[in-house]
Amino acid sequence: MKILVVDDEELLVKGIRSNLQNEGYEIITASNGVEAVEKAKDSNPDLIILDVMMPEMDGMTACARIREFSNVPIILL
Repeated sequence: MKILVVDDEELLVKGIRSNLQNEGYEIITASNGVEAVEKAKDSNPDLIILDVMMPEMDGMTACARIREFSNVPIILL
């Protein structure tokens, strides 16, 4: 299972990535909403964990953009 983790706080992403990789998941990361939309298109993840408060594009806007082309489950933080 491929999971896209999106947050602008590098330490939080590092912790989530480490825990999920230890459980056998493939992890892709992004640090803002614009990058999240691009990676969601390019990598076709099975799940997205998405922060709401981010620079460049917030999580709610990124979620709406992703919904234009995908119905992948999204967990908002």
